[in-house]
Amino acid sequence: MTAYSKQSKTAASIVVFEATVISGDCAEALQTLGLRVTTLALNEDNVMGLMSSRPDYVLTINFNQYISEVCELLKIPYLAWVIDTPCYPIYDKAINHSHSFTFIYDAAVARRLRQSGVRQVYHLPVAANLERIGRIDFETPDSLAENDISFVANLTRTEYRTSILPHLSAQTREGCKRLIASLDRPDGFEHLSTQLGDEFISTLKLESNYPLAGDRYLSVAEKLAYLLGREHSWQERIDVIQQLEERFCVAVYGNEEWQAQTGSYVGHADHFTEMPRIFQRSKINLNIIRSFVESGLPMRVFDVLSCGGFLVTNDKEDLHRLFTAGKDLVIYRDTQDLIEICGYYLEHDEERRAIAQQSRATLAQNHTFLQRMTDMLSTVQSELRGEPGAFSRWYR
Repeated sequence: MTAYSKQSKTAASIVVFEATVISGDCAEALQTLGLRVTTLALNEDNVMGLMSSRPDYVLTINFNQYISEVCELLKIPYLAWVIDTPCYPIYDKAINHSHSFTFIYDAAVARRLRQSGVRQVYHLPVAANLERIGRIDFETPDSLAENDISFVANLTRTEYRTSILPHLSAQTREGCKRLIASLDRPDGFEHLSTQLGDEFISTLKLESNYPLAGDRYLSVAEKLAYLLGREHSWQERIDVIQQLEERFCVAVYGNEEWQAQTGSYVGHADHFTEMPRIFQRSKINLNIIRSFVESGLPMRVFDVLSCGGFLVTNDKEDLHRLFTAGKDLVIYRDTQDLIEICGYYLEHDEERRAIAQQSRATLAQNHTFLQRMTDMLSTVQSELRGEPGAFSRWYR
């Protein structure tokens, strides 16, 4: 599809503001679709420069309320693709601007915003750039990438651990501990904010002096739920890795925070050059989706599969809507199940390779950036014609 400029019959212009990952993949796909693409660093000068350049569209990775304000003033459609949880700017009133169109990788978050009165918000999963991966030289020997089990992820020390927990009374600390433990259940986060009553929140704020606040579309209880969820995921990642490394040869790539938690830490891996080789050459690639992500899938899922890697992951709803468990990837229920799965597939090479091969074919058919940018533009153009765009290709 080719989008055309409102001012002429030439191809439409779009400014893509750069982000650490996927903005380049989006720009490449948009160029393939025939748009005139300009990529810019995200800074104040370039945002204000929109007033003179007047593109037909603006795209960012994650929502930026200041760009939304400028585009609303200029009446330029602003497209935001939210790929992080939590993304706090989406709860600002700016997300409901008439020229803002927000696409969120987690359908549960998008649906809740719609229920709160935000109309132009949609579900759009992340994707794979198979062409970019195809340009990588996988033939160069790299013994550091050849692992039995690899986990590529940062371990981020949480605000709860550093700024809240040290100041809590024993009683409040125990209450938080029980709430965090409740996230071991698959549906735990869905119900967490309803367990956080006003009295408990007031006590926590008073004891910790932490500036806990909500936003237009985010309650204080929901904000606290995210803080506790992040702490649960911190603990979960450490626990899973420590149990795996007792039985298998594990390699953990990420930030230096891992060093104090595991003997399997091997260092940082560059997203565009080193990670693809790790994903392709590891026998098993592990994915631990954070407990506060309700239904969506992180980039790691698509990155691993795009390299022809074999993926074992914990469960989220989008896995069943976008892929076929046991055919494209393998889902584990709990840590004991994960240990048994890893033991099985380390001994069954042919089954493992067949699943990895099939998953890449599934990506090519259904989950490319070209398809995502087509869906995004089609939705926005429908809305601009006065025809409501579909909430999601995978959810009604």
